[in-house]
Amino acid sequence: MKPKENDKRVTRFFKRISSSTRKQKDLLRINSIYLFNLIVTSTYLVMFWIEFINPKFHVAITRCFIYLVSLTFYIIYKEVQRWLGRHIEKRPGEIWVLAWWSSVFLMEIISFAKLETLRTPKEQYIVAVVVSVNFILSRLSKCMFNKQIDKIRDKFHLKNRKT
Repeated sequence: MKPKENDKRVTRFFKRISSSTRKQKDLLRINSIYLFNLIVTSTYLVMFWIEFINPKFHVAITRCFIYLVSLTFYIIYKEVQRWLGRHIEKRPGEIWVLAWWSSVFLMEIISFAKLETLRTPKEQYIVAVVVSVNFILSRLSKCMFNKQIDKIRDKFHLKNRKT
């Protein structure tokens, strides 16, 4: 074996290792942000339910700001990773929207049944709308990305694969 050929193999080996290490770090970062958002979402949902049952407690919208910023950061980070071509673990974004709107819906039904002695916190509507807007923007980004990929495939006559 020639020394240059051996150098190429070593170089390829280290590139492969550094690439997989970067992917692992990205995945760890995404999982950490996802778990943080999952915990914070659960906490805020519980807090809103406590406010719903006992109106003397109040969840100010300013308290939800850190959650909304974190969720927005998570969504933007995932979209950037997608546009850079780094494949990350797919998670259903609908879970956030479903959690907030199902909670609002259940509170409205209970409020209606109790003849409006209980009221759904207005701040919860705001959080649900912001989460929904984030989700819609993420879907639009995904559609634009898929459209760009389809153009590239058509240009180079490549087979369609799922992204």
